[in-house]
Amino acid sequence: MSDDDFPVPGEVGEQFFRIAKYPKNIGAIKNPSGRGTAVGVCGDSIEVSLQIEMENIADIKVLPRGCVYTLVCASAMSELAKGRNVDQALDLEPQDVVNALGGLPEDHLHCARLAVNTLGEAIADYYRRVSQSGIIITPLTDG
Repeated sequence: MSDDDFPVPGEVGEQFFRIAKYPKNIGAIKNPSGRGTAVGVCGDSIEVSLQIEMENIADIKVLPRGCVYTLVCASAMSELAKGRNVDQALDLEPQDVVNALGGLPEDHLHCARLAVNTLGEAIADYYRRVSQSGIIITPLTDG
């Protein structure tokens, strides 16, 4: 781990330090609806497990392995995704994570991408499981 792995005030927002001290949704869901793992360009990895109910992310857990930026991005992404409809969660972009944190240094933007990509892997796994089970999902409509 280099000195570049330790954020300094001014290069990240106050929210970054808050999440680093008290990350949320850390762990794994037993018997998840979907699970995904991805490895970033730096070698860090994140595992995401989802509990999906009525096409909404009822619970999400993350297991980040790597630097503090990966930990914080995984936690922030999980908070953004929790409670969202699966399709809305798929619309999350790395910039949404960066914005939620109040910014990230340029050389750690890939951590936000890793978090969002891993969420996509977990959702893809959920759809594979649904497809293999033969269950037909019909979206809820207003009216």
